[in-house]
Amino acid sequence: MINWIADVMPLAQAVADDPGLLSSLVYNFYLALRIALGIGLVIFVHELGHFVAAKTFGVKCEKFYVGFDVPLRLGPIKFPRTLGKFKYGETEYGIGVIPLGGYVKMLGQDDDPRKQEEEAKRIQVESEQDLDSETPALDPRSFPAKPVWQRMIIISAGVVMNMITGVIFAAIAFGVGVEYNPAIVGSVTPGGPAWQAGIEPGGQVVSIGDWTDPQMHFLEMRKEILTRGLEQPDQPMTVGVRYADGEKQFTLTTQSSPLQKEARMIGIAIPNAAILGSNPQLVPASSAQAVFSNQDANAEILAFNGIAIDAESIVPAEALLNTIYSHPDQEVTLTLKRTDGSEHTVALPPQKAKTLGLRYQIGPIVNMIQNGPAEQAGMKIGDQILSIAGETNLDPYLAAQKLIGVKGPLVLQVQRGEGDEAETVELTITPSKSAQTLSPTSSIRGEIAVNSVGFAYQPLAIVSKVNSHSPQDATVDATDDSQAETPENPNNDASLQIGDQLQWVELSQEAAEQVASQFDNERIAELLEQLVNRWEISEANPLNDLRDLLQILPDGTALTVAAKRGEDGQIIKSTVQVTTEDLFLFDRGLILGQRQAIQQAGSFAEACSLGLREGGRRFNDVLRFLKMVPQGQIKMKYVGGPLEIVNIAKKETEKGLPRQLMFLTMLSMNLAILNFLPIPALDGGHMVFLIYELVAGKRANETLEFRLTVAGLLALLTFMAIVFANDILRYL
Repeated sequence: MINWIADVMPLAQAVADDPGLLSSLVYNFYLALRIALGIGLVIFVHELGHFVAAKTFGVKCEKFYVGFDVPLRLGPIKFPRTLGKFKYGETEYGIGVIPLGGYVKMLGQDDDPRKQEEEAKRIQVESEQDLDSETPALDPRSFPAKPVWQRMIIISAGVVMNMITGVIFAAIAFGVGVEYNPAIVGSVTPGGPAWQAGIEPGGQVVSIGDWTDPQMHFLEMRKEILTRGLEQPDQPMTVGVRYADGEKQFTLTTQSSPLQKEARMIGIAIPNAAILGSNPQLVPASSAQAVFSNQDANAEILAFNGIAIDAESIVPAEALLNTIYSHPDQEVTLTLKRTDGSEHTVALPPQKAKTLGLRYQIGPIVNMIQNGPAEQAGMKIGDQILSIAGETNLDPYLAAQKLIGVKGPLVLQVQRGEGDEAETVELTITPSKSAQTLSPTSSIRGEIAVNSVGFAYQPLAIVSKVNSHSPQDATVDATDDSQAETPENPNNDASLQIGDQLQWVELSQEAAEQVASQFDNERIAELLEQLVNRWEISEANPLNDLRDLLQILPDGTALTVAAKRGEDGQIIKSTVQVTTEDLFLFDRGLILGQRQAIQQAGSFAEACSLGLREGGRRFNDVLRFLKMVPQGQIKMKYVGGPLEIVNIAKKETEKGLPRQLMFLTMLSMNLAILNFLPIPALDGGHMVFLIYELVAGKRANETLEFRLTVAGLLALLTFMAIVFANDILRYL
């Protein structure tokens, strides 16, 4: 079957490249077939384990089903129970209409508590030797008639088969070659834990704590960091990074995302290849959208500003990105080689920023690179910047633009302390040669950081200047506090003033619809909806994100802004307009492909070794997950059900056969462990009863077993309802 899939794959992919409706239907059918075969195979081998073990010990198997053949009715309409079935020998084989598992029906064994008594009577046989016995004889081919050790093997055979085939799936995948993103430091998030620890782009992550892997996958690295961060959120972890001059060890603590407190991260991004993305026009109203065409999709970048790019470099796009982000006011010339082999040159111009016609205050220093330029110069957390190179009244974004281009020593004045203890301190920072491969504003919690100077500060939504060319409606004196206002219901319209603290920004529904009609993009419509529903400026919705969102709005777009004024917290509101300023964005909308590699075993023995290691990791992942759920470290809303399984299967299957096999390894280990949980009605529950029988020398009380089985079924149904609800809510 696997060879057949591999042979058909190029044909199906060619069909998918044809935009015709028929071609699309054929490809989607082919994809759905592969997904169904893959998931069905995992279920099949599980049930095959039970079946083969039962047959080996002479147990009569009446049914072998993938899927459940339960009766389904909708009023008078009766639906078929199977998609197909046939009988061979004494066993009926079939595919049930409910694709949530499978089962082997053995004589004398039924997981439905309502049928247990009937099944017990059915296997009783009359014997002259047993006329005077209280315990009736059992059909020798029935499951209960077999010795306990044989029944234990039969029950556990499904789990064992899943574990074995999971390893085999991974071994085959590594034999073919698994495409992956290597755990290379492409960039570090400004102000994040990795940035603070001094991790530089261009290194290969080879260890997390006590786990070491010289060929670590980026996904594995991220998963390990996330899991360790959930298990021990405040516990520092050691990260080993291999550079050209040797391996370095960094100690850092994970940081949570404001949007998802459970999402622990250290702020390392996947390295980019020097290749344009499949949709180079993806970012609306950007410089990239203006100069790239669909013909540039997946084009290789051969050079920038006449400097050749080394495609074999560990981070091929490092120098290019550093040039773009370090010189936001300069044009960058790119030499492209399109997929058709043609070459041409594109000039990527700088992109001026759109604003609300406001400048903001620079907040205090919140983070520094350990032993970095700022720390060496004597800067401290909490310092407030007063001037940069003698220039005062800088807003956070203009300050970043000034800082990022500095080559020589830089003099800053900061205020340290508050009140009577405040003092002005002059610092001289010598910038490092650290590459800036991410925008200084692309942070986790809204801070701004420039790698070369080694400090991060928070932009504050407090007005420091109102540009004269920014039109504002002013119909009421905002200092008149005769009327009561609240952040939710400000009832006056006034001009913004220095010191006002922005609370929220709102766009009218009509304006949002006009903008959305220009882009015809669902993602843009979703972002605009956030403005329509009021963008509440907060840790989860920082000023940086609001500034990015403004870039898709045309000049002159009117927005309503609410701000808090004065010590009494008076709320005023004002109407402002989007305007293009003499500030430059760091991000010009350039989207690059991710650096990829292929891990392929060089021999059969190596493939088996890698398969065994992969199976062990996935097995351990499930155990760690099950440990964290009852401890509240992972919320139930993040637990996926059948719909999420199919969604992940689709994504992995589209990436090729090896990735699909790796997914099946993960699914096999999940099925193995979850089936062996000590819950009545599952294999693990049966094993608990068998262990009791082995130790006590007699079967457990039938009434108690019946009640526990019912309770187990109810627990399973409840759990299934929860995961189904999670799946549905996830896709609403």
